[in-house]
Amino acid sequence: MCAYYEENGFQCKDGRAYAEGGAYCKKKLCFVATDLAYLVSVLDELAARDDAYWVKYGPAPRDGMYLGRAFFVDARAVGELWKRFKRDPKLMCSVQDDDFVAPYR
Repeated sequence: MCAYYEENGFQCKDGRAYAEGGAYCKKKLCFVATDLAYLVSVLDELAARDDAYWVKYGPAPRDGMYLGRAFFVDARAVGELWKRFKRDPKLMCSVQDDDFVAPYR
């Protein structure tokens, strides 16, 4: 698994599915955490999944909070992982639907 690389101010890491090419799901997991090391450990775990396309995080906190994102090849994985992480006491986790929010960007 590759190390993180910088892109547009984020630290990014390609998931296992990235190497296969193709597209990723337009729904993604969004994380907020105050513990950067914990957030990165979660993103590392997710990037190691066979269905992980890409993960990234913002290395500079916003009012003490770090932002993270995880992209997968299908929506089912996003939903199942959201169900798991919404209960994590060290993270806030939500799902963003890029198709929905695109007109508002």
